[in-house]
Amino acid sequence: MIGSNSNISFKIKEKQFGENFRFDRTCSGNSTLDYMDNTPYQKLLTPVHHIIGLILTFLVFVLMSILLVPFTFSTNALIAQGQACLTATPITAVFWFAYNMFMVVLLDQKKQKK
Repeated sequence: MIGSNSNISFKIKEKQFGENFRFDRTCSGNSTLDYMDNTPYQKLLTPVHHIIGLILTFLVFVLMSILLVPFTFSTNALIAQGQACLTATPITAVFWFAYNMFMVVLLDQKKQKK
């Protein structure tokens, strides 16, 4: 019988979550390839890039707040413009994130070519 043999003992080593995990390796811990440079700080965007981004973001906000007015539910012009501005805010935030991510990737690729 399987249950009557009490002399067999199983030893299972319990591993802690993330015991062998390090950020400079893959999850398995077997790779020794470096995926990123280990520099403490890399500043890719200059203040000029930030100013250009803010100007473009403001222009996108103005454009979206004008274009979205016909899609509001109010007949009052002031309330319709307010609703359009509130709707344009998250669209503009997405544009701002996309611009910054695009610029970081573009400048990093240019830096890698040099």
